[in-house]
Amino acid sequence: LKCSKREIKGQIKMTGSSKSLVAGAACAVACGGASLAFVPGLVPASSTVSSPSASQGHLRAGSASGSSSASGSIAAPAAAALLALGAVGASRRRVAARVARRADEAFGASHTSFYTDAVAKDSYETIESVMEKKLKDPKVKGMVNELLAACVKITEALRVNLVTVNDSSNTFGDVQLTVDVIADDLLWDLAKTSPLVYEASSEEEPEIVKTNPDGQFVLCWDPLDGSSIVDNNWAVGTIVGVWDKSTGLLGATGNDQVMSLVVLYGPRTTAFMTLDDGVYEFTLGPGNKWICSRERIEISKDCKIFAPANLRAAQEVDGYAKLIDHYMTNKYTLRYSGGLVPDVCQQFTKKQGVFCNPTSKASPAKLRLAFEAAPFGRLVEMAGGKTSDGVTGESVLKVKIESVDQRCALAIGSAHEGGPLHPML
Repeated sequence: LKCSKREIKGQIKMTGSSKSLVAGAACAVACGGASLAFVPGLVPASSTVSSPSASQGHLRAGSASGSSSASGSIAAPAAAALLALGAVGASRRRVAARVARRADEAFGASHTSFYTDAVAKDSYETIESVMEKKLKDPKVKGMVNELLAACVKITEALRVNLVTVNDSSNTFGDVQLTVDVIADDLLWDLAKTSPLVYEASSEEEPEIVKTNPDGQFVLCWDPLDGSSIVDNNWAVGTIVGVWDKSTGLLGATGNDQVMSLVVLYGPRTTAFMTLDDGVYEFTLGPGNKWICSRERIEISKDCKIFAPANLRAAQEVDGYAKLIDHYMTNKYTLRYSGGLVPDVCQQFTKKQGVFCNPTSKASPAKLRLAFEAAPFGRLVEMAGGKTSDGVTGESVLKVKIESVDQRCALAIGSAHEGGPLHPML
């Protein structure tokens, strides 16, 4: 209202009566034209309308007595003032609308930020209730419960332990962090004591270890993917692939997995897993109880989110450089943290996206087929996405596992993105 008064000053002489006039007109405009009774002389006194402004003793309509000459002299200026103020207000509203539209086009959630569209429910199913209906094999159900119990312990360990260098290194000579060792030890404790685990292997020590001759499953895990970013307090995760002992690991493919599971440790702890009819997300809630937060996740065939790993390879692989240029030219949104787990799991929460990690001579493959690519491949493909081995263009789930530490390139995500990428990679 102050702005309106300043703008109209140059057009209307601010005498005592005109000040009241402008104030009344401003009030009328501010109230959407419903308060004309507050402009002296425009409306008879008997038509006074109650409002918050009136209750403060301001801008009341003039009394009928002794006001006929005054009303006649100021009615026309009042109308002019209203018109002027109305024009100013309308102009400002049009400008504000244009600015809002431009801001939305440039920065709006629907265009670049991809905010969640999840709506709160009155209640959420427990994991026990969901698995009772969606996971028929009792041994697989038992394996899931044991794995999730270990991941609850990893969650707690991450909350209280500082990220420091451990005295030892892994088989590859990589420096291990304390949290790496803690997570790996917790999973080995599970594997060596569970009646369900026949053999197991960790990315930290990529050799197959027999654990229980009467067990049913072969476990392969990356205990804490994202070691290079965990000290930043960024999201990291545990990746687990589960094979049946009838196929074992060596000579099998990702398609032979019984199920796969990925747990993401961020502000919340969430687990993505394959059940009989699709991919589900479970969230760790109060009392360390898991609730179903997303069910039967579907990844859209199209996407506008990309996560490009191993960008060094773009210096040697022309196709990868062109692919990055394609994403930028077509205004894809970059969402890349350097952690495989959050960079792929966003495809389940945003229901779209593509992650690619090609290779070159100077930048060879880092992803392990059994520990990372195959478990994620099963999750993404069961959610309607596609994968590529980055070489033949075939699904990464078709690649035979010939050694425990086998590496591979990977493109994974929305079907119209993850599938056709291999010619570029």
